[in-house]
Amino acid sequence: MFERFTKSARVAVVLAQEEARENGADRITPTHLLLGVLGTVDGPLQHELAGVGLTPDVVRASAAGRVLTDSDAEALRGIGIDVGAVADAIEKRFGFDILRPIRKKFRAGHIPFDPASKKTLQLALREAAHRKDRNIDGAHVLLGVLRADDAASLAAVESVIPRDELRQRLYALLDRPAA
Repeated sequence: MFERFTKSARVAVVLAQEEARENGADRITPTHLLLGVLGTVDGPLQHELAGVGLTPDVVRASAAGRVLTDSDAEALRGIGIDVGAVADAIEKRFGFDILRPIRKKFRAGHIPFDPASKKTLQLALREAAHRKDRNIDGAHVLLGVLRADDAASLAAVESVIPRDELRQRLYALLDRPAA
């Protein structure tokens, strides 16, 4: 299947594996694929994703369960809780990096795809085939993520943009003539 992937899409898959390894995961998940794509995007796709606020930091924060919107922080500030000050106090008392998840040490080498990430890649292939696109690039992988219905990756996406709106933006981007 990977023979139809563009160079950047292949690099995204490698970055997904590295992301899984760094997080101590024993399988590559759709969230890792999402992070891999976000780590390799350039050109119009990068502009589109940055414009809506879909960044690796947002996805990592969502995956760690630490997503607070500006309105959440403002609401807490309204009752006298400064989120930044709380995090600083915790790190000062218990050490820098205490709020990061515990990392497992993993062997070097291949980390397999979990069933949901396999489905994501198959759906990316279907998206390209349906559109009659010759290659699979990062936008197709993102469309696969949106169709795969993986709760964690969709929560990260929907923390900044509804998935249907992102899907429409990706289709519009793929429909643009090459410059």
